[in-house]
Amino acid sequence: MRALTHRLHGACAVACAIPLLVLPAAAGASAAPAGPDVVQQANANEILALENAAREKANCSALTMNSQLTAAAQAHSDDMAKNNFFSHTGSDGSSIAQRVEKAGFSPSIPTEENIHQGGSTAQQVFDSWMGSAPHKAAILNCKWKQTGLAGASGNLWTQLFGT
Repeated sequence: MRALTHRLHGACAVACAIPLLVLPAAAGASAAPAGPDVVQQANANEILALENAAREKANCSALTMNSQLTAAAQAHSDDMAKNNFFSHTGSDGSSIAQRVEKAGFSPSIPTEENIHQGGSTAQQVFDSWMGSAPHKAAILNCKWKQTGLAGASGNLWTQLFGT
């Protein structure tokens, strides 16, 4: 019996360490690790929160996410990542207006777009845009009420603005 107890303690030393590797799943987190889409969405939500705090200081209403603008932003970020370019013009020659209309968004006034390549954290993207006069102006433009914000490859971002 003593030998069995010793073997059980030895097995527990190995087996008891293994649950530490999978404990988040047992604690209610997803069993799969957070993939790029989950991380990108979390960063998009953080960027939006930072922008809305800046907009509040500028006496602008908060931007709300629009699924059609987000789809157009995601398509453009994915296009830039897949085709290795960085531009407001799509790889197929598409304009901002063409991309948002293709996604089903019919703006009452022309939309505006910010793009970013570089830092992968929400704070880095936000700081970069706020450090650029045209990007900052778009973020703090009180006429914009809706946005679409999406990233690809961890460091390519597109943000669209609409009313």
